[in-house]
Amino acid sequence: MEQINEIEIVVNTFLQNLGIWLKLPMQAITALGYEEFFVLLLPTLYWCFDQMVGLRLGLVLLLGNVTNTFFKFLFHNARPYWISATVENYTHERSFGLPSGHAQIAASVWGWLAVEVKRKWFTAIATLIIFLIGLSLLYLGVHFLSDVLLGWVLGGLLVWAFSAWHKPIGDWLRQRSLTIKLFLVLLSTAIMIGLVLGIWWANISWEMPQEWAALAGDADPYNLKGIFTLGGTWMGMLSGFVLLSFSRGHFLAGQGGWRRIVRFLVGMVGVMIFYLGLGQVFPDQANFISYVLRFVRYTLIGLWISWIGPLLFEKMSLLKFKEQEA
Repeated sequence: MEQINEIEIVVNTFLQNLGIWLKLPMQAITALGYEEFFVLLLPTLYWCFDQMVGLRLGLVLLLGNVTNTFFKFLFHNARPYWISATVENYTHERSFGLPSGHAQIAASVWGWLAVEVKRKWFTAIATLIIFLIGLSLLYLGVHFLSDVLLGWVLGGLLVWAFSAWHKPIGDWLRQRSLTIKLFLVLLSTAIMIGLVLGIWWANISWEMPQEWAALAGDADPYNLKGIFTLGGTWMGMLSGFVLLSFSRGHFLAGQGGWRRIVRFLVGMVGVMIFYLGLGQVFPDQANFISYVLRFVRYTLIGLWISWIGPLLFEKMSLLKFKEQEA
């Protein structure tokens, strides 16, 4: 793979030679694939437009991140600026390069949004965004062409698989008891974390080549914080949705006029309390206790978004639930 990467550097250097004036536009385009962007988008959809669309998009985002982490750990491949001083790193990344997380998440999330919207004009815009995000990653020096292509393939496969299976699985789950549903949430969380920990353990003796380390800067490619973040969010979001559906049913996210803006603002204050508040209290180190507390922190964020927040909105007369059938 390293020999192929050395050839692919030509693509990165060609794009960077187009001029430094492209740096800011490319960084702006890349932001459309950042997790922070989707952290704002998902609660907006879930609380203020369509609860189920927000849930499905959240599942696609989390599944995409988990699979990307797994394959990054499996391939443990360098980034362009790690192996060549001729490539400028216009943005810094600490993880492995193959496959590109930005390209994969862009393809899966924007691809799934196109499936949900079902409008040709939106599909065209989503496709353009996916392409431009991939192009920006090459210009910024953080990914090889093969990283981006594999990211697009994995993102597209996830959209296809989710489109084919989410309805049959959802229909099957609706027939199960609350206990079974919560057990399956716990089991799926354990499988996600276990798969990534397994591939990490299999490569525990791996060390970054000195020539990579000399150029990579502050890289920590086998950092485990991400999988506990993802696992906690998955656990909290899905268990919260299950509990809310069991006790109150589904809410009318698309109704409320100005109340939609208020519940978004109130909801995001809650997210920030858990995210920033607990982030200041809990230790942030590479050890068992820190990982457990990170998992707890993101579980609480997921519970807030999918369960606690909507119940609070109802108490504040900002949200209505559908009438449950007798």
